[in-house]
Amino acid sequence: MLTDLCDCTPRHVCAGRIPAPRGTPWPPTGGMSCPKWNGARLGDVLKAAGVRSGAVHVAFTGADFGALPTIPKVARSVPLWKAMEEHSMLVYGMNDGPLPIVHGAPMRTMIPGWAGSASVKWVATIEVLAAPLKGPYMDSSYRIPKHPIPPGSKMPADAVSTEGWPIKSIITNPAPNAAFKLGKPVLVAGHAWVAEADIDRVALSFDEGRTWQNAQLNAKAGKYAWQTFSYAYNPRGPGYVTVLARATDSNGNMQPIVTPWNPLGYYWNGLHRVGFTVEA
Repeated sequence: MLTDLCDCTPRHVCAGRIPAPRGTPWPPTGGMSCPKWNGARLGDVLKAAGVRSGAVHVAFTGADFGALPTIPKVARSVPLWKAMEEHSMLVYGMNDGPLPIVHGAPMRTMIPGWAGSASVKWVATIEVLAAPLKGPYMDSSYRIPKHPIPPGSKMPADAVSTEGWPIKSIITNPAPNAAFKLGKPVLVAGHAWVAEADIDRVALSFDEGRTWQNAQLNAKAGKYAWQTFSYAYNPRGPGYVTVLARATDSNGNMQPIVTPWNPLGYYWNGLHRVGFTVEA
């Protein structure tokens, strides 16, 4: 199982900041999935085709057109080493069934651990290049500043293409504004993930970050599958409760409280918050 996550998840949070970044807003938990993908190793296909010396990037062009005739087909490239990584795939099935059209049938790429833009749907062509692909989806879209910039700034000239997702976690249970009876534990659960490392810890705070409790990490379904976590919270009394989640990976990287602003609203991995009510 491999996690697929849009670069701009969840841009709605950034949209609440001033100035709001460009792009389609997403709901609080963003656009993501973690199905079982069926297909062939991309590296095996490239080896069979023959990769010449000097190859640096592998480019994929989708068959879908943009919303306007002037917008070119989606095309992205990834470094050769990532394309050859054993979990990178050419996908033609999903959850042991046919790949749905909406998810890229008849064939799509799956570049695990990286932003969803790297996994091109409806693949029409694959090209091995001696340099990163040039085009709007590499040179203007799906780019982030190398360093924090003041809100409202233009994208810096030295911005880089989105690649591996930074560490992130979300709370999927309880639902926002759910109500529970005092005297029964409240199950707090969710998902955490990071690009090229493992989730080492997910901590939860029920007092705005003053204290933190370690959640239980459940078994992963694969190297690039999301890490699920759970915790039984016992309320001390009635009232409104907010819970924050914060993940730490095997390299010691910890989720930031707030993600630095960027013009396109990518890679929002600030702390996720959910509130619920405990009734007497």
